[in-house]
Amino acid sequence: MTSSATVFHQTSQEYLTRLSKIPYLDRANFLGADVEGSSLCIEMYGRPYWISAEGVFNQRREVCSFSKQVVLLNYILRCPEALPRKGGWIAWREVPGSGPLAVYMGANAVKPIESTFSGDVKKLQEASRLLGGKEDSQDRSSDFSATFKLLPRISLHLKFNDGDEEFPASCTLLFTEDVSLWLDTESLAILTVLFVATLCGKGDPAHP
Repeated sequence: MTSSATVFHQTSQEYLTRLSKIPYLDRANFLGADVEGSSLCIEMYGRPYWISAEGVFNQRREVCSFSKQVVLLNYILRCPEALPRKGGWIAWREVPGSGPLAVYMGANAVKPIESTFSGDVKKLQEASRLLGGKEDSQDRSSDFSATFKLLPRISLHLKFNDGDEEFPASCTLLFTEDVSLWLDTESLAILTVLFVATLCGKGDPAHP
């Protein structure tokens, strides 16, 4: 039986091979990336990563986890030829092809936020600020609402309502309508779960 690590490794190697065959530096403007030598520098929820045909590296110039490699390489490879219209916000269930990962997203993205910040909205505000979240103080439908840039062209809007004696805490995650043009649903799910794990202070989780 093939392990998840083996699958991620094979996928990242396949992506690196594909990257080596295209003029990926020419995509910098559309991707919202900077060019540094033979690498693209891309920020993933505020943290810079360097990507080239040689690999994907973090600030310490260490090779990134396979999950981050797959997300960042896929983001470059799927870059559209023109900037698409962002459109409005949509829920995960509205992202094309997202159905099979609905349970995974609920368990690994929504639930951790609800359980970590239940009864402590201030903690969520502080954690969000550290990840560059832009709080929407005008949103009267939530106890806390903020927008985050997961990748230069991919934003996430988080709405959180704290629990009370009648109802538990609840969280909604929204994406812009163009999100499927930038990442496939599996990579988007991984990106979101990586972000949530960091927001909740739990580090990188395991992925399917």
